[in-house]
Amino acid sequence: MAASFLLLLLVLGLGLFALLGCTGPPPSSAAAGGSPPVSEGIEVFFNDPLADFPELRDREALGGDLVPRLVRLLDEAERSLDVAVYHLTDPGTVAALERACGRGVRVRLVLERDLSQAERLPSCARVRWDENERAMHHKFVVVDGQKVWTGSANFTTSGLYFDANNALRIESEAIARAFSAEFEELWQGRFGPRKQDTNEERFAVADVPLELYFAPSDRPRERLLKLIENARESVELAMFILTDNPLYEALERARRRGVQIKAVWDFTGLDGCLYSEVDELLREGVGVPDALPGLLHDKYAVIDGEIVITGSANWSRSGMERNDESLLVLRSRAIAERFQQDFRRLFQDAVKYEQDPREPPRLERRTFSAARDGALLQWRPRALEIIERYEICRLGADGDCERVYEAPGFAWYFVDRDVAPGGSYRYRVRALTPEGWTAYSNEVTVEAPAEIPLLSAEEAERELARYEGQVVTVRFVVRNRPEFSRGGHIFLNAGEDYKTDFTAFIPGCVLELGRFDGSGLDLFALQGRTIEVTGELEEYQGPEIVVTGPWQIRVLD
Repeated sequence: MAASFLLLLLVLGLGLFALLGCTGPPPSSAAAGGSPPVSEGIEVFFNDPLADFPELRDREALGGDLVPRLVRLLDEAERSLDVAVYHLTDPGTVAALERACGRGVRVRLVLERDLSQAERLPSCARVRWDENERAMHHKFVVVDGQKVWTGSANFTTSGLYFDANNALRIESEAIARAFSAEFEELWQGRFGPRKQDTNEERFAVADVPLELYFAPSDRPRERLLKLIENARESVELAMFILTDNPLYEALERARRRGVQIKAVWDFTGLDGCLYSEVDELLREGVGVPDALPGLLHDKYAVIDGEIVITGSANWSRSGMERNDESLLVLRSRAIAERFQQDFRRLFQDAVKYEQDPREPPRLERRTFSAARDGALLQWRPRALEIIERYEICRLGADGDCERVYEAPGFAWYFVDRDVAPGGSYRYRVRALTPEGWTAYSNEVTVEAPAEIPLLSAEEAERELARYEGQVVTVRFVVRNRPEFSRGGHIFLNAGEDYKTDFTAFIPGCVLELGRFDGSGLDLFALQGRTIEVTGELEEYQGPEIVVTGPWQIRVLD
């Protein structure tokens, strides 16, 4: 099943590769991020997570234009800096804010309350923590009431350097006033559904018509649906998340009437396939999953080579209806061409990684799952016939291989259980192909979990309110005979009453994607066995952990 799915992705990738006319090498990082302003008053920037891959040591190249241009903008402030950003931890950005304070600039920050970042903030800034039950997901700065920075990048090392992101710098007092009005609402404690529609949506920056929508008050989904419905020839998407059903259906309607839909999807969306529309679109021949070691964190679309949609808002229900977000629509062929250049770069890289056996593995820089008593590595899978086996190298202090492990060619993860709780370990991976060993992958540092609570099923049921939302391990005996449900799912139940007893839930789409193939774990032979399941404890008719990878299950007997 895994082989067929990976081959499907390869075929889809090659097909779209031909459609795009992508015959040359990907543009350089300079081409991706270093061109002059595309319009008077508007500059467009991208970072380059693949600069100097696989070593990934050139931090400046990785940042593309994002980091130096953001820092330069902060250093230009003379009177005020109003910053609304989901996550702020990047040392260079914090240092620039500190310098602004030293010049007497007023610095105000609106930040997401749920993220631990207080110890890294500039000491001189005034801070307002969000009161949105969902997320204060903005990523914008207003400088002196005249200039604006906005886009998809959080102000973190990962967001600015290792995740694919874009940003706009806009010099326009009218645009700055609109963002300032949004900021003041947040500063006064009006978040999410409590905000009012306080701004005009349509502007012109020099010769570029620009529309600006703040979620949820401006109802950005309505405008997105209209833009997709009016598409005549093409829609190009570089998208972190697509879970909003109305937007998915609008894309499907456009595809059926002959509009060409091209896409690069963030690979981690496959893990969330229960809620995502990405796996469905891949099966229908729409797009390819990215091959970046970081996230494809962009949220942009280019329609008919002329209209660009970008901003902080994911194409999800939360992004459209619940979070504090911004979404911009720009009508400019010059700006669209810059985004199309970036799209081609991401798309070409994904296809090249899939079809070229010489490409080294790509270790993921972010691991969203945990393995109890082990350090979890994940890399982008490849078509099975390309890889014979993987070699995992754990680096010592001298940079040489301290330990060497092997994994079969169909593997896409490894759990190193010879680690100390809370320890930090560095790894790199290479692959053996019919043409010999590839170069080593990028190097990643993995933190072994310091402590994951171990609960019995009874404790998970009794203490659900205490542990909900936390990563825990639940040990229990599987009471039911595992089998496919009507929806293709598998449930591992700790008791007879599925409405109150603990359940490990394995979504059918995860199984269809082949995520358990070749793992050696027979899900249908677990009745009566004692197992441990690790993951985020949730409430759905009793306590539940959603299982998307085989490392989350350990058979003890």
